[in-house]
Amino acid sequence: MVLPWNLWDLISTSSNDPPDSHLPLSSFLLAYVPKSLHPALRNLLIRSLRLGPRPQHVAFIMDGNRRSARERSLPVRVGHEEGFEALKRVLSFLLKLEIPHVTVYAFSIENFNRDPLEVEALMDMARLRLVEICEKGALLDRHGVQIRVLGRTDLLPPDVQESCARAEAMTANNSKGILNFCCPYTSQEEMATAIKRTATSAQDPETITEATVSSNLYTSASPPLDILIRTSGVSRLSDFLLWQASEDAVLHFIPPNWPDIGVVDVLPPLLQYQAESTTRALGRWLSPSSWSSSRSTKVE
Repeated sequence: MVLPWNLWDLISTSSNDPPDSHLPLSSFLLAYVPKSLHPALRNLLIRSLRLGPRPQHVAFIMDGNRRSARERSLPVRVGHEEGFEALKRVLSFLLKLEIPHVTVYAFSIENFNRDPLEVEALMDMARLRLVEICEKGALLDRHGVQIRVLGRTDLLPPDVQESCARAEAMTANNSKGILNFCCPYTSQEEMATAIKRTATSAQDPETITEATVSSNLYTSASPPLDILIRTSGVSRLSDFLLWQASEDAVLHFIPPNWPDIGVVDVLPPLLQYQAESTTRALGRWLSPSSWSSSRSTKVE
């Protein structure tokens, strides 16, 4: 059967799409769908989701890299390398949905207490891979996204600090979105720093509010957090975005390890957000105050 040209254009993917754009669909049911159709299904899904309201800020606790490697009797370093590739695929998927702000928990301050070999492997990845995704024509450049490395960067080795600064400089003029790369980070340290900054700049302590503290958080350049997703089935925040997740953010704890994350894992949180946003908008439209305001405007 020959598809109508406009329908085929809707579901086809560009041959110029880089490999990192293909976040796996990863569903048992999709095992019965020929893999040759997966790119078309993925593209159709992206275009469909873009028709509805989308979150402006999504965060991830990228948990399960070590567990994924150990389950397959592989070195832990392999799990972290696969985790970085998963990050690129997730970012590409979200940026195609025009979700402009993404925050990821890359390295906790507490992680410095891990096996020195594992810490060194993670530092090696930061040295090379941060700059890699920021280069001309690479992922962040294609989507016009700026990278910000958040946290106690002074604790990083000097050459890693240089890589972080270079990555930030390479994307400084990008204005379509922000990738907050938290490394090394803990939320308690962020809040303590924000309070110090607020107290230092405030001439009158009585003027300090939640909003002034929020303006001094590391993530202040991004809008309020909408969705926080943690992989590996662990249901805790592990000292990540505690302030940002305390109000309207919706938390999702999903089973797969981070390297195995796929479209069907990210899809339910996005669909829930769209459903709740649509319900709220409909509720506002149907509220008596909305109708009375509309009628009074017409009478005037």
